[in-house]
Amino acid sequence: MVADNSNLEKLLKKYDRPGPRYTSYPMVPVWKDDFGHEQYIRALRNASELPDEPLSLYLHIPFCRKRCWFCGCNTTTLKKEDTHLSYLDFVDKELTMAVKSLAERRKVSQFHWGGGTPSCLSNESTIKAFEIFSNRFEFSEKAEISIELDPRVTDDKRVQLLKSLGFSRLSFGVQDFSADIQAAIGRNQDEKKTIDLYKYCRSEGFEGVNFDLIYGLPQQTLDVLKSTVEKTIELRPDRIALYNFAYLPDSKPHQRLIKPEDLPSPAEKLQLFLTAREMFLESGYKLIGMDHFVLPQDELAKAQAEGKLRRNFMGYTVRAAEDWLGFGMSSISYVDRSFAQNLSTLAEYEKRIEEDRFAVYRGMRLSEDDILRQNLISDLMCNFKIDISELESKFSIKFDEYFEDALEALKIFEDDGLLNRNENVYELTDMGKIFIRNIAMAFDAYLKNSDLKVKFSRTV
Repeated sequence: MVADNSNLEKLLKKYDRPGPRYTSYPMVPVWKDDFGHEQYIRALRNASELPDEPLSLYLHIPFCRKRCWFCGCNTTTLKKEDTHLSYLDFVDKELTMAVKSLAERRKVSQFHWGGGTPSCLSNESTIKAFEIFSNRFEFSEKAEISIELDPRVTDDKRVQLLKSLGFSRLSFGVQDFSADIQAAIGRNQDEKKTIDLYKYCRSEGFEGVNFDLIYGLPQQTLDVLKSTVEKTIELRPDRIALYNFAYLPDSKPHQRLIKPEDLPSPAEKLQLFLTAREMFLESGYKLIGMDHFVLPQDELAKAQAEGKLRRNFMGYTVRAAEDWLGFGMSSISYVDRSFAQNLSTLAEYEKRIEEDRFAVYRGMRLSEDDILRQNLISDLMCNFKIDISELESKFSIKFDEYFEDALEALKIFEDDGLLNRNENVYELTDMGKIFIRNIAMAFDAYLKNSDLKVKFSRTV
């Protein structure tokens, strides 16, 4: 349980500020535009020297039938049905270039489809997309193959097809069951259809089903969100992501369709999160990271208990490979200790691939300091701790000397009851888990750069 509301309000005023979500470190805005085709090929060739190590794969499907007003994804409206078929031809070509550099490294432990709306593909395109990868890579027997679903464009036949192809995990875009909230975000998703599809997935034998919910949406009151949480708990999905709505109308112009006055205040938004959080925890779910919940028998909960939980751009996982490859428009790869991101518009991506060049337009190769901080922040975000002895042994440092500049901030977090140091381990308190992004920021070497021009979502 967390502290009283008056203390929380004080901490909110103190720590509620813009900051990175740390799906990666270093954060995307500091990647360099001099990392492109040649640098990515070099990284792939270096990665090929470990042929027995598995890979994680990501496919970005950048299409939606209609753009939802809250969306922060790189996507485009699908106007012609044959557009996705031609797009997959470019993905096929990108993949051909990648496997040429990867040589014999073809084992896969994780394969995720994101978007956009991957389930808006036709059955024909779904099969084509899957075979582009399965014809070139070898999926391990226990590989996690997952896809993000929009219940509005997913029917029983699509679920059957996904099962036959070998998909093992489905992520439902729910956001909020309330019809009023759906209308306020331009989505209009029927509650009954969502629930019926969920039950059908269970009847087809899917043991891995996730729900994506969002708090802080326009017109979302505490009673409305509680109703959604109650229905979710009753359905009992294996995993729940409770995302903070990031209102960034300057960088996401379509969000201007949402009226600022319809959004909850920062204090109201925190109460939405804390109430949902408490409801999930009291119903038996375990907290994973800052905003995910899983059933206690889930492998993520077991991995966290052992301090082995990991995270990448595809989410929390126990099957994350050291290297992961992203394919398609705007996708991100991490290969040979280097980040690489593809161009973020369809025309630019396809033009670059047509020229027989990777569509990478920015990235960076990580320094030893980057790798050290990446390990620390990842462990903090996943396992709620900083293991000083482990870091000192792995990186041959003296923690208190190396992170001398961060110790003052850590002391402030300790004084506020967010962090405890027990011998050689820092551990987050229950309250500290709410402000985990703020604590991670203390170790971010790039935030000190006064030239960094970027707008982050708020930390709470």
